[in-house]
Amino acid sequence: MKTTDNQDELFIVVDKNDKIIGYRTRKDCHTDKSLIHRSTSIVIFNKKGEILLQKRSLTKDLYPGLYTVSASGHVNKGESYTDTANREIYEEIGIKIPLKFEKKRFFEGPLETEFDAIFTANYDGPFHLNTEEVEEVEYFSREKIRNMIDRLTPFAQKTFEELGIL
Repeated sequence: MKTTDNQDELFIVVDKNDKIIGYRTRKDCHTDKSLIHRSTSIVIFNKKGEILLQKRSLTKDLYPGLYTVSASGHVNKGESYTDTANREIYEEIGIKIPLKFEKKRFFEGPLETEFDAIFTANYDGPFHLNTEEVEEVEYFSREKIRNMIDRLTPFAQKTFEELGIL
């Protein structure tokens, strides 16, 4: 299947201390786990305390059709973690809202290795989805999320563990 993700997009490559050591393409970073790169994840809560999950488009290069955090993405050359988080929530779900930085963590998944900055926000909608990136979004209770582990990306599982949701 053809992906809608730009395989030539330049990611920031860092060492184990998150110090920039170079730039490599999305394709390189997603095929070589030794290339540590930066990412962001955003977890949005509604007034009921439910968590917005995004179902990834079937044209994504990693984990198509699985559920993940509300929005996420890789830090591009010239961007900060905060710049990326704001860009991604707008690109993927069409909103601009205040974000709260929670923590930065090292993540080693089955297909890639990242330094990830986790942000949270409160918002009840509406959303304007980019259907190349996102198939749908829906709020889920913590209990429901715990019962759908097999339908979550490894990245989402780890993020929810870090935030005490799982």
